[in-house]
Amino acid sequence: MSFPFNLSQKLGLDLDKHIAIDAGAGTGKTAVMAERYVQHLLTEFQRAKQLLPNGPRTPIQGQGALRTPARERSKLVEWKGLLPSEVVAITFTRKAASELRSRIRKRLAQTDTNLHAINSGDVEMLLGNLEDAPISTIDAFLARLVTPYLDILTSQPTGEQIAEVRSPMLISETINSAWRIRTVYDADEAGILGDRQGFIDARNNLAILLGGQRNAEVVLAGLLNTSLFVEETKRNIKHKSAQKGIDWRETEPVDSEIILDLIGHPAEPFISTIYNELRGVLNNWLDIYLEHHQQYILACEQEIGTNNTRFNQLVELGRNINPGNSIDQLQWVWLIAVCCTSKSSLDNKSPTHFPRNRLPNGDGWHGGIQTNAKTELSNSVKSDISTQATALIQQIRTVLNSNEGKLAKILGRSSFTFEPRIRLDFLPEESPLNYTDITDDLTVEPPNGRTRITKQLQLSVLKDLLVVHKGCQQILTLRKSQEGVHDFDDIQRLAADLLLAKCPDIIRYDYPIEVVDTLDNLGSEPWTDSHLHRARDLIASKYPEWREDFERRVGILKTIRQEYLAFIVDEYQDTNPAHFRLLARLWGPRKINEDLDSHGPWDPTICIVGDMKQSIYRFRQAEVTVMRRTVESIKRVNKVEYQNTDFRFRDLSYGRDPRPVKGLNAFTSGIAKSSELPKGAGEWNTIDLNRSDNGDMITDDDIIDSRRNGHIDLTSNHRTAHDLLHTLNKIFADVFDPRHHSLPGDYHAKAQALNPAKQDTPHGKLEWLMPLRLEDLEHPTNNQLFNESNPTPIQLEHEMIALRLQNLLQGVPCKVWNSKDKSFMTLEKPNELIEPSDVTILIHSRTHITDLINRLQARGIPVISDKQGQLLTQPIVENLMSALDLIAHPKSKYAAASLAKSPIIGLTDEALNKLFTENAESENWWIVLADNVSNERLKNLLGHINKQLKGYNVYNILNDILDNSDLLFAHPEDSSRQNAEQWCDLVYHIGKECGHNPAEIFAQLDSLQKLGSKGPQASATPSSGAVKIMTVHGAKGLESKVVVVSGMFQAGRYDANITTRENVLVTPEIISGRINPWASLDRPEDGLWEFTKSFNSAQNQAERRREFYVALTRVEHHLIIVGNSTNSGTICSKTGMLQFTSKPWENTMGHMWMEGLRSIAFKENLVDSPWLKPDDLSGAKSRDYGRA
Repeated sequence: MSFPFNLSQKLGLDLDKHIAIDAGAGTGKTAVMAERYVQHLLTEFQRAKQLLPNGPRTPIQGQGALRTPARERSKLVEWKGLLPSEVVAITFTRKAASELRSRIRKRLAQTDTNLHAINSGDVEMLLGNLEDAPISTIDAFLARLVTPYLDILTSQPTGEQIAEVRSPMLISETINSAWRIRTVYDADEAGILGDRQGFIDARNNLAILLGGQRNAEVVLAGLLNTSLFVEETKRNIKHKSAQKGIDWRETEPVDSEIILDLIGHPAEPFISTIYNELRGVLNNWLDIYLEHHQQYILACEQEIGTNNTRFNQLVELGRNINPGNSIDQLQWVWLIAVCCTSKSSLDNKSPTHFPRNRLPNGDGWHGGIQTNAKTELSNSVKSDISTQATALIQQIRTVLNSNEGKLAKILGRSSFTFEPRIRLDFLPEESPLNYTDITDDLTVEPPNGRTRITKQLQLSVLKDLLVVHKGCQQILTLRKSQEGVHDFDDIQRLAADLLLAKCPDIIRYDYPIEVVDTLDNLGSEPWTDSHLHRARDLIASKYPEWREDFERRVGILKTIRQEYLAFIVDEYQDTNPAHFRLLARLWGPRKINEDLDSHGPWDPTICIVGDMKQSIYRFRQAEVTVMRRTVESIKRVNKVEYQNTDFRFRDLSYGRDPRPVKGLNAFTSGIAKSSELPKGAGEWNTIDLNRSDNGDMITDDDIIDSRRNGHIDLTSNHRTAHDLLHTLNKIFADVFDPRHHSLPGDYHAKAQALNPAKQDTPHGKLEWLMPLRLEDLEHPTNNQLFNESNPTPIQLEHEMIALRLQNLLQGVPCKVWNSKDKSFMTLEKPNELIEPSDVTILIHSRTHITDLINRLQARGIPVISDKQGQLLTQPIVENLMSALDLIAHPKSKYAAASLAKSPIIGLTDEALNKLFTENAESENWWIVLADNVSNERLKNLLGHINKQLKGYNVYNILNDILDNSDLLFAHPEDSSRQNAEQWCDLVYHIGKECGHNPAEIFAQLDSLQKLGSKGPQASATPSSGAVKIMTVHGAKGLESKVVVVSGMFQAGRYDANITTRENVLVTPEIISGRINPWASLDRPEDGLWEFTKSFNSAQNQAERRREFYVALTRVEHHLIIVGNSTNSGTICSKTGMLQFTSKPWENTMGHMWMEGLRSIAFKENLVDSPWLKPDDLSGAKSRDYGRA
C-alpha cells in the first residue's frame, strides 16, 4: 500500500485489545494485517507482552542460519516483542498466505532500527524466524498442530493428503460398500463401530422411504459432502435437547418439541401482533354476514345441503379457537389462508386470497355465503354489505401478504404439516384438501389423493439419516486409513481431539460413557475448559484409572496454548463453526488451574478481519453467522478485560497506534516497564475514536462505543472511482435492505457505505448492455445472430460482450440510440486505451463458457478462463483420452476409430471407412493406422509409439503425441495447452498408485469421467495480455480496471431446483431428507422438508446478495452490466424511447440490480424514472415501497 494509513486503519493496529476489523471491499485490509503482524514483532508495550510470558523460544538450528554475529542481535529469550513463531496468521487460501508472508517480509526488511531502538541484526533474526512462522491456511495450521501428536490421536496414522481427484471416487466407493453390507459381520469388516445392526436397519429404511436405492445413494453422497453441517446439526440438536432436560443421542428420534421450537423461533417477534390484527379484522368481516345469517348463511346451507363450509370454519377459528403459543398461532394464521384461498392458488408463490372478494367454492369445499343475486335483501343493503366486506377483505389480504404475513404462512404450513394442532371440523370428508397420513407401516398399494408424512415418520427418517451418515463416515475413515491417506476433515477431527473440543475418538469406546458425554459437551463458549473441569472431577471421584491419560491430554493442550501469543485471522466471514471452535480452543487459559477472572477469558491477543457482505463460500460449509457472533464476543471480552487490567499505555478514550514516531523516542531501551512510559505521551500515538477517516466528527455513540470495544469498520475504498462508488453504495443500500429478507436471521449482511479514498481519480463509467431484438429498428451491423428468429438469451449476451470489448480494446467509439433524433449517434473516442489484461468478465456458472470464449476469439480478442468445467470433457483431453484408450487396448476397434478421427491422425470419413472395410479386426491397430496414413512424419510417430507399447512407457508416448502430432495446432489456445498438462499430471499421479499400467490408468480415468461435475475440473492460470473469464468466487480478492458482469438475470434463478436435486437439505440447524416411498406419485407433503427448504432458500438468497456485492466491487473504473429478462422491445414512434417490459425472477442478480435502480429513483423522487412501479410515488402508496 503506497498511501498512508487512514484513521480507521490505524485503529486496526491497536495491540492493547482484541480487534474485529469489518473491512469493506477495497479498503486495504491486507496492508493492515501485515503492519499489525510486524508491530506485534517490534513492539514491547502491547497487551500480549504485559499479560503473558514468552512462548518456547528456540533458536534457528544449523550452521549459518543467521549471518549476523550474536553481539549484533538480541537473544531470543530477551527479545522485547513477539517472535514470528508466537503470532499465528490464518488466511483463506495458500495464495493469500503467500502474499501476506511476502508483504510482512518486505515491510519487516524496511524497519528503521534506530526508530525502534533495536540492534542491527534483530531484523535479520526476525526475518529468519519468519520462514517457519504459522502463516498459512486453517487446514495447514491444524495439520501443523496435529502432526507431533499423531501417536496419541490415532492408531493408524496416515502418510499423505488424499489426491483431489481421488476424494469423490472414495465417497462413491464408500456408499457402494455401505450397500453391500448384509450382516453384522459385514458391517464390522467395513469399519462400522457401535450399533451395527442399527446401521443396517436405518440404511434399509432409507432405501424404502426415499424411493429406492439410487435415490438413497444421492442423499448419502449429499450428506458426506456436507459433513461439517451434519456435525453442526447434531451439536445444535443436542444443545437444544439439553436445554429441555433431554439426554438425546443420535441413535434416538429427536423430540418433536425441538423441531417445533426451531420452526416457531423466526416468528416469535411478530406472530402475536399478526395474530391479533388478523383475528380482529376477521371477526369484523364475519359479523357483517352473521348479522344477516338467515339470508346469507342459512339460505346457502339449505341450497347446498350441508353446513361444512369455509365460512363456518372461519367462524370456528375466529370465535372458538384461542391459540396460546406461537406454534398454535402460526397454524391458526395458516388455516385462515387455507379457508380463503383455493388450493391451486395457495401453492403459488403469490396466492390470491378471497378471489373476486369472495370465499372460493372449489376443492370440494363450498364458501358457505349466498350470492347477492339470490339474497332476499334490498339492493341498497346488499351494496352496503359488499362495500364493508370488501374493505375488510382488503385488510385481511394486506396482513397475509405482508412480509411478516408471508413468513407466518410459510412457518404455519410447515408446523401444521409436521404436527397439526387445530382441527378443520367443517372440512368435508370428500374434499381433496384432506390428507392421508403416511406412517412407517407402508401399504403395498399407494394411497389416493393428498398425502402427508406423519411427525413420527419424519423424525424417524431424520434419525436414520444421522445413523447412516455416521456409519458411512466410519467406512470412509477405514478406507482412507487402508490407503494411507487423509483429508481435511480427518485433520479437523484429529485437531478437535487434540484440543479436547470433544472426547478423542481413539479413547471414545474406552472411557466411561459419563466421561465421554462430559467431554463432548463443550458448550457455547469453546475457549472455556469447564467441560474439562467437570470431567476431571468425575474421573477423580469414579474412574481414577483414567486420570493419568486424561491429565496427559490436558497438559498437551496447555502446552500448545503457551506457544501462541497473538492471532490474526483473515477472511473470517468464511470461517465455518467447526474451525471457529478449534481456533477458540487455543484462546483459552494456558495454566491448568488459572482463574478466568485474572484478566479475561482469552489469553492471546485476537484480531479477526473480514467482511460479512463478502461471505460467499457457503457451499464449502462456511457460515457468516460465525463472524457476527465472534464480533460480539470480542466486544464482550474487551469489556471484561478493561475491568480487570490497567495498562499505563492504554487509554480507553482513544485508540493507540503502536508505531513510534520520529523525534519522540518513547520506546527506547532505557524504559524497563510500562509504568516508566512518559505521562501524557498519548498525543503522539493516540487515535481519536470520534473522528472519521476524513476528519469529520462522529456523533453516533454506538459507533464510538464499538470502536472502543474493538469493532473497527474500514470504509475508505482505495479501488473504485469515486462517482461510480457513490452509485454502487445506493444500489447496495437496497440490496441489503431488510425488506428483501424472506426469513429473519443473523445470516443477513448489513449495508456499509464505502467512502472513496481518492476524490481526484477520473470519472468512472457504468454501462448496461441489454440484448434486445427490435423488429422496428434496422440494425447498423450485419450481425446474423440478432437476425435469427429465436436466439437464446445467453448467446445474445455473449455476442454483445464480444462486440463491446472489441470496440473497447480497439479504441473505436460506440454508437448509441438517440431518442430525440431517432437515430444512432457516435460517442467520443475513448481517451485511454484499454489492454486485454485490464478486462475481467465475471460469470455465475461455467455452463456456457465455451460459447463466450469462441465469440471473443472470433473477434481476435485473447481470452483465458481460470476454469472451464470438467477436465475430462475438454476437446484436447478427449483426444488424449482416445490415444490412452488405444495404448491400453491396442485391439480395440472403437479406440482406433476415436484416435483416427482426432486431430492426432485426422483421417477423413472416407479414409476411415476404407480403413475399417479393409481391416475388420486387428491385434494391434497402431500398426494398421501407421500403414494407412500418407504423411511420413505421422507414419514415423505411429511406428515409434508401437515400439514403446511393450513396456509401461505411457508417459513417453503421451509426450511424443503432444510434441510431434498436430494436436496443439488444432487446439492452439493457451488454456488447451494447460488442460493437456493438467491431464498428463493426473495420468502420472494415477499411474503411481496403480503401477503405471495404462489399462488401469484408463479405467480410473473412465470412473472419474462418470462422476460428472464432481470429477476433476479444468483449470488454467490466466496469462498476461488476455481477457480473464472468472466466476465471482474465483475473482474474490481481485480487482480489474474493466469488469463485465454477465448472466445477471440468470444467476440465482435455479437455486431452489439445484439445492433440492439431491433430495436432502443440510443446514447447521436441521437436516431433512425428501421422503417419497412411491416414485410414480406426487411427493407427500412433509413439514420438516418444507421448513428446511424455506430456511435453506433464505440463506441461499442472502448469500446470492453477498455474491452480487462481491461481483460489482471488483471494478476500478469501468463497470459493464450485461443482460435483461426479455429479448424483445420496441422503439416508441412518438418519443423515440426504447420500450420493453422486464420482470426478472425474484431471486436473480438482475432483480437485485433493477430493485436497486428502483430504490434510487424512489429515494430521490425521480418522477420520470422508468424503474419505478406505477404506484411507488403516488401518495400513501409510497409507504408500501418496503413491501415490494
